[in-house]
Amino acid sequence: MKSRQENRFFAVVDKEGVARNDEPYFEDGLQEIIRCHELSLRISSKKPTDEDYHALLCELFQTDVDPSVSIVSPFYCDNGCRVQLGKNITINKGATLLSAGIIEIQDGVLIGPDVKIATMNHDLKERHHKFYFKKVTIKKNAWICIGAILCPGVTIGENSVVAAGAVVTKDVPDNTIVGGNPAKIIKHLD
Repeated sequence: MKSRQENRFFAVVDKEGVARNDEPYFEDGLQEIIRCHELSLRISSKKPTDEDYHALLCELFQTDVDPSVSIVSPFYCDNGCRVQLGKNITINKGATLLSAGIIEIQDGVLIGPDVKIATMNHDLKERHHKFYFKKVTIKKNAWICIGAILCPGVTIGENSVVAAGAVVTKDVPDNTIVGGNPAKIIKHLD
């Protein structure tokens, strides 16, 4: 398997934010998806208390995952090498991370069950061949409640709360509660 630095797919995505599945570099991206799919299945068949659970997470994310990070299975991630994890993070069961465009989860973040985080979108005209990638950032101590969806390119501010079932299409300021589809500010926190 190619390292992060050798992966031609990610080099293109990082440079342009756009990729095409009819280009030779796309194969590198597919190999990462296959690697992560297989690891996600292995992780999802285990309990977080199993002896090899933490080692599998480190293999998936290709880094030393801090022991304070808790990820409850089942769980799916398609590009583990593109996820950046802080400390004291909880990701509850059923989470889906579509992370080719990079997902950054900072310290103290809570992610509820069945949350979906996407960093990729299809082109409207060439939807089967052209894809756009944008980083999703979840800042310190944010709480993403059950069933929320975070769309490509959004930043969730520090200490903010994304209500259950919300669909976040725009940045969320620090110390704010948002909810709805599309998510709107409900309240500012003191």
